[in-house]
Amino acid sequence: MPGRGSAAARAALLTSALAAMLVAGCSDAGGPRRSGSNEGKATASAPTGASFPPSAPSAAGCAGRTLAHRDIRHPDLGPVRVFLVRRPASEQPAGCVTAVTQDGRALTPVEVDANWVMAGALRFAAPATDSTRNVFVTYNPGRYDGVLVLVPTADGFADIEWASPDDHYSGGRYAFYYARPVGPGEDGEYAIVHSIKGCDPSCAEGATSKVILRWDGRDYLPTG
Repeated sequence: MPGRGSAAARAALLTSALAAMLVAGCSDAGGPRRSGSNEGKATASAPTGASFPPSAPSAAGCAGRTLAHRDIRHPDLGPVRVFLVRRPASEQPAGCVTAVTQDGRALTPVEVDANWVMAGALRFAAPATDSTRNVFVTYNPGRYDGVLVLVPTADGFADIEWASPDDHYSGGRYAFYYARPVGPGEDGEYAIVHSIKGCDPSCAEGATSKVILRWDGRDYLPTG
C-alpha cells in the first residue's frame, strides 16, 4: 500500500500542473484568446466600391432620362457604371447607352433605336453580364427585340459597327435585331438566338428560321 509520502507527492504534482495551466492559458476555442487575435474583435467593413452618380452625367453624351444603370467590373478599367438613357421624343435615335469609370471619365456612348412609348424598350439582360464580361442590353425599336452587346476594350467598349451609319437597330457586328439572349448556360455564357425572316414567296409570308450564336472570343458566330 502506498505511503503518505506518495500521496503528498501526487497532490503537489497536480497542484503544480493546475497552476501552470492558469498561467499559460488554454488554446482551445473555449479558453482565453491570445493577445492580437482577431477573434471577438470588430472587423473593418468591406469596401463599398466606387462612388457613381445616380444618373448619366452630361459629359457622358446621353442627354435624356436615365432608365436604369448597372455596375460592372471592366477587365481593364475596373469599376464602371453603365447607363441606359431615353432621349426626348424630338431626337433621334431615341436610345443611348453610356458609361463612366470610377474616376469620372465618360466612355464613348452608343446610339440605339428604342421605341419612345413602349415599356421595356431599352433594358439590361438579367444578369447584365456573363463570364465573358460582355454587357447585354435588349432594345426594341417598335416591333422586335434586339440584342446589343458591349464588348470591353482597353479604353472602353468596342464599336458596335452598325450595318449603316444612319441605322441604329437592324444589325451590326455587336448588335442583333430580332434576337434575344439565352442563358447564361453551364459555361457561364449567354448565347444569342437570332431569328431570320425569309422572303419567299414574300417577306410577309416567308418562314422564320432561328440561328444560335455563341462567343468565340471576338465575335458571335453561328453554331451547329
